[in-house]
Amino acid sequence: MRDLTLSQEYLLCAVNEKGRLPHLGVERTVCLVAAALLELQLEGCVAVDKKYVTVTGPLPEGQAHLRPLYAFVNRPKPIRKEKLLEEYTYTVTDAQRDELLESIGRSLADLGLVQPVKVGLLGKKKGYAPTPEAISGVVDMIRAELLEEGEITEDVVSLVVLMEKGNCLKPYFSAFEQKQMKQRLRALGESPTGKMVQEMVEYVENMMAIAVGLIAVYS
Repeated sequence: MRDLTLSQEYLLCAVNEKGRLPHLGVERTVCLVAAALLELQLEGCVAVDKKYVTVTGPLPEGQAHLRPLYAFVNRPKPIRKEKLLEEYTYTVTDAQRDELLESIGRSLADLGLVQPVKVGLLGKKKGYAPTPEAISGVVDMIRAELLEEGEITEDVVSLVVLMEKGNCLKPYFSAFEQKQMKQRLRALGESPTGKMVQEMVEYVENMMAIAVGLIAVYS
């Protein structure tokens, strides 16, 4: 599964059986946007701070599945995170969210890892239901690094934090396994990987806090 990107791996574990993100709660959508932004940031084509997202370079070919998000933030001035999350979580049509989900979903369909599914009242929307083998590939990768004393990589740390904040771990790991994973991450302490864990947690929690703040505006 290491040939998949962070956003692709996260989406495989975040969607429901119909290949869609749940409408109740915004956590999984916020974490999908966070995964996509982090992926673009690591590729050097966007910069992300606590308030703004700024395009800093062209979209790499390997991140073509994130073109909808890149196109949305690619504007003359930096876009505020509030505006970004508002468009992806609190709109009537869910157009931006659906476009990103479908773009990532199509990239996974091309690899044979998901099955396109017609969803919605009139079947006009698409879902991308992961194959059992695709989910097992991601879950086994996480288990090998965090439950079997394997080498812990930056990508898996990021994925686990996103899945934990997006409430995606429970379907795939027991309560005992989740506790073990958290203990393993905490045990990293002041090591470079441990500091990276803390930075990743702060990164996602900042996105969540902004999304929660928007609830007051739309409730």
